[in-house]
Amino acid sequence: MSLTLYQIPISHNCAKVRTALARKELAYEVVDVPPGDRARVREISGRGLVPVLVDGENVVSDSTRILLHLEERYPEPPLLPREPAARAECLLLEDWADRALMDLTRRLAYWQLLCRPGGLVRAWGMPERGLGSAVRSRVAAMVVRRRFGLSERQNRFDEAEARQVAALAIERLGGRPWLIGNALTLADITLATMAAPLWAAAPAVRHDANVARLLRWAPSAMDARDVALYRRG
Repeated sequence: MSLTLYQIPISHNCAKVRTALARKELAYEVVDVPPGDRARVREISGRGLVPVLVDGENVVSDSTRILLHLEERYPEPPLLPREPAARAECLLLEDWADRALMDLTRRLAYWQLLCRPGGLVRAWGMPERGLGSAVRSRVAAMVVRRRFGLSERQNRFDEAEARQVAALAIERLGGRPWLIGNALTLADITLATMAAPLWAAAPAVRHDANVARLLRWAPSAMDARDVALYRRG
């Protein structure tokens, strides 16, 4: 067995895969991909997106596809229910968490990073000093604004949406430790890691009652190293 994960460390999609690998206690190598240079990833997977998992001769991109690949190839401990109806419900909730939170929480975090001098440069692990630091910061800000459509107006919409999505997630948990049954599943991992960038959102969002409850729950479904990474944000 030889596993290699191509990742951007701060990416919550990559954190999703790292958590699944940790839960299954799988050893793997990491290749950090510079956010501004995806050539190596394109060469391997045909796409410029991370994460990408190389498992022997198998090359798998997209975080959900990677989790399903791991579940099929390394089934213990299971992260999907065995019973068909519960399995289908788990996959539906996993898909909902991805669609509802992935882009939303990333925009909220990036907007706050744009407001901090050198915030994006630090988050991406780029050198903070030297003559090129200011240029890198300006270029990074421009790229992120354009790619994710960041603006004050969009951020206001996103803050309201984050409160609504968090309220739904907390209602679904209903005080239980997990979304489905009595064990952690892919749905829990996805909800927790897609919510993780909210640690970097504005205080008005983080201090919302449901967002705060969601962020108190998230560490139970994440790898501890990623919890520390996002809390530093």
